[in-house]
Amino acid sequence: MDASQTRVHNRKAIKAYFDLIATGDVDALAKYWHDDLLFEAPFSFTGTPSQTQGKATVYDRLAGSYGLVTMAFSITEIHDLANPDTFFVEYTSDGNMVGSGERYQNVYITMVEFRDGLMSRFREFYDSQRCAAAFGHLLGPNH
Repeated sequence: MDASQTRVHNRKAIKAYFDLIATGDVDALAKYWHDDLLFEAPFSFTGTPSQTQGKATVYDRLAGSYGLVTMAFSITEIHDLANPDTFFVEYTSDGNMVGSGERYQNVYITMVEFRDGLMSRFREFYDSQRCAAAFGHLLGPNH
């Protein structure tokens, strides 16, 4: 594939991936991941590692999160960069906490990198204050 075809392929993968998130189907999401996927949340407050490396480890991390909240993501903008394998994606979330039904919404920007046509890095930044307000009670008083 040339650079233009690579960019088109990767943009389609991003859109399809974000559409799948609401389903909670981690097996389907994992089809978009490179074996060496690096998932990063640099400003995570939860005590979980800010970096998770490897498809199986990321799978376990995400599978566990679906027990806490159901949500959908809406892409507001996909920013192309010079490298056709790297993008910045702006999006919002809208969902509900499992159990209480309390609404959870947030805003994000994520750097997504591809290698061999698969996501190799997913570096997510979000409003940690909103996240703490929604999830803090689940973590106890030390967080």
